[in-house]
Amino acid sequence: MSSYLNMPNLRTSDRLAARWTGGGRDVLIELKRSSNARDVRDALLGLAYVLSNEPATSRALCLLANSRLTTERLSDELNRFHSVVRKDLVSRIMLVTVDDKGRFMGALPKEAAELKAFLSGLVREKLGASADRVSRESVKSHLINLWINGQPAQTLAKLRRDTGASHPTVSAALKDLDRQGLLNTGPKGVRLTEPTSDAWRRLAESHAHKRRTVSFVDPSGYARPPGEMLKRLKSLQERGRALTVAVSGVAGAAHYYPDLDITGPPRLDLSVFDGDLRFVEQIDAGLVASDGKEANAVLVVHFDSGDEGFVENSEFGRIAPPLDCLADLFEIGLTVEARDFALALTRRANLMQRIKVAE
Repeated sequence: MSSYLNMPNLRTSDRLAARWTGGGRDVLIELKRSSNARDVRDALLGLAYVLSNEPATSRALCLLANSRLTTERLSDELNRFHSVVRKDLVSRIMLVTVDDKGRFMGALPKEAAELKAFLSGLVREKLGASADRVSRESVKSHLINLWINGQPAQTLAKLRRDTGASHPTVSAALKDLDRQGLLNTGPKGVRLTEPTSDAWRRLAESHAHKRRTVSFVDPSGYARPPGEMLKRLKSLQERGRALTVAVSGVAGAAHYYPDLDITGPPRLDLSVFDGDLRFVEQIDAGLVASDGKEANAVLVVHFDSGDEGFVENSEFGRIAPPLDCLADLFEIGLTVEARDFALALTRRANLMQRIKVAE
């Protein structure tokens, strides 16, 4: 399982990008965006230095982003590094590249599905890869959740403060909504216009597209049903653990819309706001992470980059924002139920707005 953990005890010269925990071991990560072989050499040597003070189970990974260095040159640098580093460290240090399309090359450990999702998020966070697209979608999602909760019009300045997006990104998000006929602009700012059924689907699919997802399958055939996993998650949260995890999908939608006509959810969907997946092993140790969207997944975790402020508490624990739940329903293929839920969200928004006006 994985987690975003800083390394505050390292000296500045030794500071790494992140530490990932999975499969019972840590992976120390150094992130470089360079086409200079010396930078690669320095990063590898720095990892060797830090790794020498770590337990023998720890590994290290040099992630090189958007580099123009050829595979042959990188292989040569790695061979030179192996010739000078301590032999017990050679097999514990990896060199991996990622291009501008998010494609990885290099030897990754067996926990690659989760680690790739973690590395992709790290690249976006540290280097701004695809930041404009992601931030634009985050601004749109923020406005949608504000509207669902009956909040008033927002100024551009407030949107920038609340989302952390730049002025050009906020403007781009508003233009996207305006082109779809979904933006209401007034003297006090902007807010969403009531979406049609088709518009709800487009908004949900756009929101889903920005998320990174890890699917968990059950090779044993003895996985706990979604309801049982949900109880275990709630128990963890009652003990102060997994507090950045929120229930989405069918269970989350049922919180907002109790009349949702689904008797047995096909899987459990969860939104995670900090990238930490260690809780999965605690709710079902037999689950195995898989690349991509698996039709037979029993648990699907979505890495969510924002809007944690819209999380609600319920008898089932923490519930993800409504837009996350709607996106999950469409993604599962519950189209009719998703449309019913979207109509319920519209009714909720109109009711909340009348309450705000009355106040």
